[in-house]
Amino acid sequence: MPKKVLSQKDLLKLQDESQRQILPEQKKVFSVSEKIRKRVHNLPDPARPPLGYDEHKAFDRVFPYIRLPRLHPPNHGDTVIFNAPELPANQLILGDNLEVLRTLPSESVDLIYNDPPFFSGRNYNVIWGDSNEVRSFHDIWEGGIDSYLIWLNARLWEMRRVLKKTGNIYIHCDWHASHYIKTEMDKIFGYENFRNEIIWHYKRWSAQAKQFQRHHDVIIVYSKTDAPEFNVQYEPYTDGTLRRWKGIKRKTTIAEDGSLIQTEDTNGVKGANMGDVWQISVINPAAIERIGYPTQKPEELLERIIKTSSDEGDVVADFFGGGGTTFAVAMKNKRKFIGCDSSRVAISVTLDRLVKIGEEMSGVESNISAKEGHFQPKLQADGTVEKVPSIEVSYLGVYPVDKFSHITQNSFIDFVLTCYGASHNTAEGVAHGFRPPGQQEPILVGPANPNDSLDAETVKAFFDEIKSRLEPDKLVRSKIIGWRFNRQVVEYIKVLRKYIEDNQLPMEIDLIPLDSREFRKRILQRYQDVDETEFYLRFSKPPVIGDIRIKKTGALEYEFEAMDAFSSNEDGYLVNCQWDFDYHEGHFTADKDYILSRQKIKPKGRDERFEAVLTAKHKFEKAGEYTIACKVQDNLAGETVLAKKVRVEG
Repeated sequence: MPKKVLSQKDLLKLQDESQRQILPEQKKVFSVSEKIRKRVHNLPDPARPPLGYDEHKAFDRVFPYIRLPRLHPPNHGDTVIFNAPELPANQLILGDNLEVLRTLPSESVDLIYNDPPFFSGRNYNVIWGDSNEVRSFHDIWEGGIDSYLIWLNARLWEMRRVLKKTGNIYIHCDWHASHYIKTEMDKIFGYENFRNEIIWHYKRWSAQAKQFQRHHDVIIVYSKTDAPEFNVQYEPYTDGTLRRWKGIKRKTTIAEDGSLIQTEDTNGVKGANMGDVWQISVINPAAIERIGYPTQKPEELLERIIKTSSDEGDVVADFFGGGGTTFAVAMKNKRKFIGCDSSRVAISVTLDRLVKIGEEMSGVESNISAKEGHFQPKLQADGTVEKVPSIEVSYLGVYPVDKFSHITQNSFIDFVLTCYGASHNTAEGVAHGFRPPGQQEPILVGPANPNDSLDAETVKAFFDEIKSRLEPDKLVRSKIIGWRFNRQVVEYIKVLRKYIEDNQLPMEIDLIPLDSREFRKRILQRYQDVDETEFYLRFSKPPVIGDIRIKKTGALEYEFEAMDAFSSNEDGYLVNCQWDFDYHEGHFTADKDYILSRQKIKPKGRDERFEAVLTAKHKFEKAGEYTIACKVQDNLAGETVLAKKVRVEG
């Protein structure tokens, strides 16, 4: 599995590998005979590259590299441990999938399944209600099908890089854009590496219409090379077929492509080789696996894909994670996984789903030692314990402020310097790093804890160090970067600036808050409109829940309400609320009826949006003392949990 913290050198190496990928040759596929070319003028260029591609910079021109670090706070609800912490952990990342992909090593993934938003209208695809999701979809459809394909191509280009030579990629789409997507994938992966167009056929109630009912999706399959992983799947023979074959030990038939198909004897028959039309039902409204969002795909569909194109222990990736079906199926089938989503709600829903699966597989309650009353470790067929890897949640581009108080000061310095594109100070001194070229931009980093500020003594030592190294006619622009600066530091900086001016020193000294336009401007300087770049870099504050109101309504029946709950982010509002009626510290498990607790509203003069429903009802199985927990997410990636004890009476 890829390491979580990458240096500027690592990120530059990955960028170089991305841009050095060779575009597959397409002229042989799209060539036109000279006879026709002489008769027809202005034919399109048969070798035209994918939309958005630049021969020198790949997709760096339309989506500039940002090189942001991943943040993984240890032991703060972001590491879920089952019973095998020694194994490489599965990875779940909150962030834009293009930026996540750009941090992954080349040829590190065995199978990619993606269910990107269909080209069927922005409002239809807004599932979770986060501002990141809404903004992303707005960008996709702003310019029509071309914008959509450029957006997708940039991601497909990176997926090709991270896919192993034996790997396969499955792209789930529908009639709106499947033919356009295939044309672009021919160019990115190579026409000869097209494997299948799978038709997922399902039945559902349909309204009367003047055309045939649309009861299928399309899944386009490509490989990285001509030697992909492929485990043959079988369709069971019907009883009638088996009866007709009674007594026949082996039968050879000729397939449409001329290949020979041999069937096993009827006592151990596996069935016919799987075709490319899959009849799989959509998820029943009462199904256990249903979470409650409209585009959820059935686990049976993903199981067929994962078993076909990966083996136990392989890495399965999904960069449009949604509610986590890919990861759930990968986990159940002993595959490792890595994936992401730009929505905090999606990541929260996915993690809760995976925790339940991991506990069931291991027999151990996560993050709690296997003691009496907390499950019994499950055994495999050979008598050994079923080992389930941990799950690590990390953040890229969307950084919850409260998580930083749980990382070390050195980790925080690494984070800031990587964001700022600066190198570490390898010599002795107060400065933590320097912005290239040379040492003309020394940097001092404040405390990791967002509630702490630098002290004036450290600022003075930093100033004295710079002053002692000044050279005539060489301007030094020093930066002090931190969460906050107390009044003493702010006043002291004014004194230092006056001293610099009076003594005509060739230096500047600036205070730069992390969550500020100035910080984003430096990092996202290649984007024209810095005010629009909060989508790519955001420091999100946790929402607030004042209290949990508890009301007894019957025998073992109670009502709950999150009181005085609100988003503490500017322009923020709560989009979802979850409840755990038997909460253990650090182990939130949402009740199945309150995974997605929200309603659609249309504020006056604004687009339709989701807002959290902050009330809940629950009937307990027996009397006793319980800890109730409420978790809320806002539209700007903020999340918080409040717990309260309650004595349940019969």
